[in-house]
Amino acid sequence: MRFLHSMQARYTTAATALLFLLTALGGVSLDLAVRYRIEDRVFFDAEQVAARWSAQVRNGALPHPASGAIDLVQLVDAQGRILVASPGAAGRPRLSMLRPPADDRLQRRVECHPGKPCILLMANRVSPAPDAPVVYAGTVESPLCATHRLEYLIGGAGLLIVLSGARLMWWIVGRALRPAEQQCQLASVASHELRTPITGLRLQLEEALLHPDHVDPRDTIRGALSAAGRLEAIVQDLLVMTRLRDGRPEPHEPIDLAALVTAEVDTHFGGTPVKVCTAGDVWVHGSRIQLIRLMGNLLSNARRHAETGVTVCVASADGRAVVTVTDDGNGIARADRERVFERFTRLDEGRRRDSGGTGLGLAISRDIAHAHGGTLRIEDSPLGARFVLRLPLFDRNAIDRRRFTRPERTDHRPDPGREAGPDLGPGLEPGPDR
Repeated sequence: MRFLHSMQARYTTAATALLFLLTALGGVSLDLAVRYRIEDRVFFDAEQVAARWSAQVRNGALPHPASGAIDLVQLVDAQGRILVASPGAAGRPRLSMLRPPADDRLQRRVECHPGKPCILLMANRVSPAPDAPVVYAGTVESPLCATHRLEYLIGGAGLLIVLSGARLMWWIVGRALRPAEQQCQLASVASHELRTPITGLRLQLEEALLHPDHVDPRDTIRGALSAAGRLEAIVQDLLVMTRLRDGRPEPHEPIDLAALVTAEVDTHFGGTPVKVCTAGDVWVHGSRIQLIRLMGNLLSNARRHAETGVTVCVASADGRAVVTVTDDGNGIARADRERVFERFTRLDEGRRRDSGGTGLGLAISRDIAHAHGGTLRIEDSPLGARFVLRLPLFDRNAIDRRRFTRPERTDHRPDPGREAGPDLGPGLEPGPDR
């Protein structure tokens, strides 16, 4: 079991590390993409504003400042004097010292000064002339890009993704290893349960060999047969449980549950009396062999713990078949009502009344109920223990209606407007007389 948990931890750690790397790469790519998108949009808008101002200057007119997304615009002459400025740039020093050359008049620029936010701007030289002014258009860098808010946001989302992925991977790996864990548990418990009769059988045989004059061979043989019978019962129950857990399909058929219960009660004649009460037709769809085994286990368990009698009732409620098996014994404590369905679990009362049981009967019964889409549980009872089996009802009337439904016949009658001619075979029509 420790090995399986270690395997689950290793797989989860490896998957989480891979997810972390992918998330980190994705986060860096997303950060760069967002920054590029924001800056590219600012430069595009600044280029449009700078182009409009340059066109107005070339036409011999000073541009009229206007407010907008690009709020920092200046027209600077060749001597560095600010000729015109937008309201946002009024009173500011020259936005940039960059003066584009005559052969590359439009350039992007990021101006950063200590203690001040950076400015994204476009520098547009109005003309190739040596004394041509330059239009600077831009805006302050977005706080999302100027600070580490974007990185914090992406990092927080990435951390949440990694933690959620690690939790999901732990659950997926655990669920994938659950069958192996169950098999390990079953093997461990089965080996312990098988060791007891094997040890007893070995001791009896060794005693017969060491002290042949003091041991009755018949007693030894009877003890060996008893141990072998217990071993056989455990192995058979383990095989049944393995088939149920593997989900191997069994042939299903419509079953009259009341008739099946009555027949099973009649089979176990003698001993503690069993009273059967039924209410109408109760049909289910399932494996007859498995349901017989389920009812046999419940009846054997009830008779083992009953003081004077057992009551079995078959009815239907809320679209389900309901079978209750009630004994008048000491009952089962509420804390043990789920534990008795665990494999190889036997309460002290059960061991006292029958030391030869396998401890698998109720576990197999619940597996059969689940395989049929039903439930098996212990419910409150004024006296003794009350096992309640619920299975989906089977609509037998619908099957009977479908069975006796026949397709309608279609009468093929000749066309009254056409005279019937001789039958010339398929695909041929009567021709003119010759």
